[in-house]
Order: sequence, then structure tokens, then C-alpha cells
Amino acid sequence: MRLWQAGMAACCLCLPAVVHAQRTTENAVTQSGDAFGKSVGSEKTGLYNSEDVRGFNPIDAGNARIEGLYFDQLDRIPTRLTKGNTIRVGISAQRYLFPAPTGIVDNGLTFPGDQAQASIEIERGPFGGFAGSIEVEIPLSDRLGISGGVGARNQVRPEGGRNRFRNFGLLAMWQPFEGALIAPFGGGYFNAEDEARPVMFPAGTALPPRIPRDRFLGQNWAARDNVSRTYGLVSKLPLGWLTVEAGLFRSSRDAGNAFADILAGVTPDGRAANRIIIADGNNYDRSDSGEFRLLRDWGSGDIRQRLALSVRGRDKLRLFGGTQRIVLGPSSAIAPDPRPVPPVVLGGEDRDHVRQFTYGASYGLNWAERGSFDVSLSQSRYRKDIDFAAPLRADLAIRDNPWLLSATGSFFLTRRLALYGGYVRGLEEVPIAPDVASNRNEAPPAIRTEQKEIGLRYAITPKLTMVAGLFSIKKPYFNLDPAIRFRELGSVDNRGLEVSLAGQLTPGITLIAGTVLLDPTISGEAVTNRQIGKRPVGSVDRRSILNLDWRLDGGKGPWSFDLALESLSARIGNAANTLEAGARENLSLGLRYRFSVASYKALLRLQVTNVLDDYGWLVSSSGGFTAAPGRTWTAQLVADF
Repeated sequence: MRLWQAGMAACCLCLPAVVHAQRTTENAVTQSGDAFGKSVGSEKTGLYNSEDVRGFNPIDAGNARIEGLYFDQLDRIPTRLTKGNTIRVGISAQRYLFPAPTGIVDNGLTFPGDQAQASIEIERGPFGGFAGSIEVEIPLSDRLGISGGVGARNQVRPEGGRNRFRNFGLLAMWQPFEGALIAPFGGGYFNAEDEARPVMFPAGTALPPRIPRDRFLGQNWAARDNVSRTYGLVSKLPLGWLTVEAGLFRSSRDAGNAFADILAGVTPDGRAANRIIIADGNNYDRSDSGEFRLLRDWGSGDIRQRLALSVRGRDKLRLFGGTQRIVLGPSSAIAPDPRPVPPVVLGGEDRDHVRQFTYGASYGLNWAERGSFDVSLSQSRYRKDIDFAAPLRADLAIRDNPWLLSATGSFFLTRRLALYGGYVRGLEEVPIAPDVASNRNEAPPAIRTEQKEIGLRYAITPKLTMVAGLFSIKKPYFNLDPAIRFRELGSVDNRGLEVSLAGQLTPGITLIAGTVLLDPTISGEAVTNRQIGKRPVGSVDRRSILNLDWRLDGGKGPWSFDLALESLSARIGNAANTLEAGARENLSLGLRYRFSVASYKALLRLQVTNVLDDYGWLVSSSGGFTAAPGRTWTAQLVADF
């Protein structure tokens, strides 16, 4: 129990854990502390991920962090800078400074160690793609070091088509004195020749036809190119009885060309009433964000107290709009239907500018083996200005200054059983309008959100823990109205039960298992007037996962075998709730073989995903259908030097 309390304290202070470039030891299952979500390298496990937590997208909501510090993330962070992320929700969000209703995606940077080392990876990717990367750590002195790398992927997509993916990252770490850290970093992604995948919208209450999984049915000329970059500086400076923590970040995304391929009115025999290509380009997103904290930690014996003062903010600019809607007429959803390249003429760009500053204070008390209590109060000053290119459309100016309160706590009922709970209010962003919307890419203003939760954590053994919790998250609900305009349609309450069982069963055997039962309900005028149903489009009632990792010889042998099973209930397929995409199960099997070449460690990793080749549908929140990937295999060879 003391270990759990110490871990919570380290989390809240955002102390950077030095992660080295030992790629041969990466394992998302054995490195997970619960079933709520963990990403390590290219592996992911858990009920949630950076795009879906309790039915919402935490990145869209603005709940990303780097080393615990506020970060307004526009696109993925280069994997050459970070080894992955942890989803902070429920029990894992206890003692976390300034929590958020939709959960936190906490990214950890890769800091250089005190020895020079390198890792090389070669991968035969899914569906015949190829990837490779190299990462290095170089200590320049006893207080200065660098880490980083480059990677490339020639990707073959499950629906056919190919694209080229490149990324890089570089980080420097300076420790001017004991306990201090200053780390600037930067990196980026380059994606080219990525043809738009057709998205199907059914004509009525019947599912689309089964489409060939490995045949590209889009338009070769509708290729997307984009560049995303992430730069920043993280610092931690102990100054006497105070600790200063600060982060300053820039995230940007530049889309030279962008297309969406929409098949509207798709019937079970594969006909599409209309094919529409949305052509876009010259879009640019940039956000400067960061946080400055003063921390004071004090106490004696088993009681520790903490006071934190924080200022976090962002300045975000989006250039969007000017799209061209290309109507191609009737088409097919099951056979290639290439069309000649049409002339593309884009209009003027709309300008969306957001400025937000949040000032807050937090107090926490931690009583070892008894419990903890944390309360925070913040005020956010939010400004959003939209300058539309169309001269006849009125510009918008939105202002909001909400007070945000959070209170979380835990109490040990016995040495093994702890009760936890909390209440959190937040100001979060809404996802941008989808491709099919008449106001595509338009971003509504931030919304006020609320979360309540209560749960139990039980230590079955020192290495195996069960967590069960109830939660309710309330937000305004945005989606497409009957005129296909993306706007507020009411409010939604995502109520749910989540259960996690995680840890070591015996030496060498690790289990991660979990289930979330969701009851998302929409209320408001659109539901009362029967314009939409009570369930959000794309939502599920249940998701369950099971991961087993078995390393032979009591966890010391070179061979290990793993199993991953995911089960999803039926997914709501349209706004009227008259269509459902069927339940899906996905079984994956894998193995690892660890060996040495001379004195260097190496790893061979083989994995088969969707072993049973289950055919299923993915459904977006706007009702667009795409086929889930079929069976494929991946092989990785990793070496640490």
C-alpha cells in the first residue's frame, strides 16, 4: 500500500521518469498498472486509448499532457520523442493535479541515460508494409545528454492503397544541479500520397454490403499530404522549499492537400446514390501552449501535504474552409469506379483564433495507508474569434470565464481495500465538424463539462489488483442536424461501470482484463421532436478486453507468448437509432524470442491480429461506415547496442 501511495505522490509532482532506449524490453502488458489504457512503443493495451475514454475523445477535448504539464495537442507526438502514454482516469487520476472530466492522456518523454546506447528496429508491417527506425542516447557529460532518432514506414492500408510515413525527433537534457532538469525537444511527422478512403453512409436501415478488404475503391488523385510538428521545453527546478515546474510547447499541422471520399445512400447491393469528393487544402493549425507551476510539499511521518499554484494557457490559430464539393453522381461501394481528375478551385480560408488562460490553486493531503484528499479551484478565461472569408457571413466572438472545481479523494477501508471518488468540472473543446457536414472543419466553442465517480480498489495480492468504479460524464451534445449542419443538439450523459483486473498471476504470467458498460443518453429538443434517437451515433454499450503474457521459466526465459482478445457490443449506426453495426470480437496471438548477438540484446517479435478474420464495421460519430481490418501478421526485429 505504501508503494501505491508513493506512486500517487510521484504522479502528482510530475517527476520525469527516465526511460531509456531499450526497445527489446518494451511490453505494454507487463508495463501496465491497470486495464484503463497504456501505450508502449507500437503496442497498446487497455479499455481506453488517446482517442476514446469513456465514450469521448480526450485529445479533442484538450486533455493531453507532456510530463504532466498542460499541452494543446493537434496531432500525434513523434514516437522518437516519447515511448508512449498512460490514460489517467478513475483510480489512476487520483492525486493528479487539475484532473479533467474526459480523462488525461499523459505522455512521457524519453530522456537520455548515463550510457551511450542505440536501438534499431526493422518491421514487416501489416498487409505487407515495411518500417524501420533507429534511436540513440548519447551522454555528452555527466550533466548533459541527447536522445532521438528517425523512422520510416511505407504503409499498406487494409482497404488497399499505400502511403509514405516519415518521422524524427531530438531531445536534449541538461541537469544544471542536483534534482534539476531542463529539456528542449522537437520532432515531426511527414505523410504523403495518402489516398482518401471511401466512407459509406447507408441509404436506410440496412447495413452496407461486405466490401473487398484489400481492394482500393477510392480515387487515386484524391491523395492527402500533411506535415505535423511538435516542439517544446520541459523544466523542473527545485529552489529551496519550492519546486518550479514549467512546460512550453508548440504543436502544428500543415495540410497541403486534403480530400474526403463520401458514398451517400449506399444500398445492400453495393450501389451508392451519390459519390461526393470534398477537396480541401492550404489548411494550417498551430497552437502554442504551456503551464507554469509552483509546488510546495511538506509534512512529517505518514502525513504529507502539497500546495500547487498553476497558470496554463494556449494561443491557437486555425485556417480552414474554402472547400470544393465535387459531386460525381451514382457510384459503387463494392467495385472500383475511377473518375477523371476534376478541376479543383478552392475558396478563401476562414480564420479561427482561440486564446485561453487558466489560473488555479490546488491543495492535497496524503496520509499513508489511510487515504488522501485533493481539491483544486481554477478560473479559465476563454476567447474565441472566427473571421469567415465569406463577406456576407457574420463573424463570431465568444467569451466565457467559468470557475472550475475538482475534489477527489481515497480512503482505506482495510489494508487491501480502498474507496475512491471525485467530482470534476471542466472547460473542454468539441470535435470539429466532420467531412460530411455542411460546415466541415468548423470548430464550436469550448463547452462546460462535469464528471462524478466513485469506486473501489482491492489488492488481491501484492501484484494483482482489481478496480471497479461508477461514473457519470455530462456534456452538451454536438452532431449533425437534419440539414447536415454540425451543431449542439442537446446534452449527453455517459453513465458507466468500469472494471479492471491487472497484475501478475504467477512469476512470468501477467494478466490485464477489463470491461466497461456504458449507458450514454441524449436529452433535449432534438430527441423530444424525434429528430434523433436517445443514443449517440457510433456508441457501444460494452467493451471488454483480455490480455495474457506468459514468459517461460518463471519470467526469466527467452520465450514468451501473448494473447489479446477484444469484444465489442453492437454499435449505433445512425442518428435515428434504427441501424446497428453488429458485435465484434478480435483475437490476436503473438510471441517474443529474446537472444543475444555478441554482447548485444535482440528481440524477434511475431504477431497475428484478428486471427479469426472477423468481419465487422467501424462507425464514426457522424454515421460513416468503414470496414474493420482483416487478419494480418507483423514481424519485428529489434536490437539494442
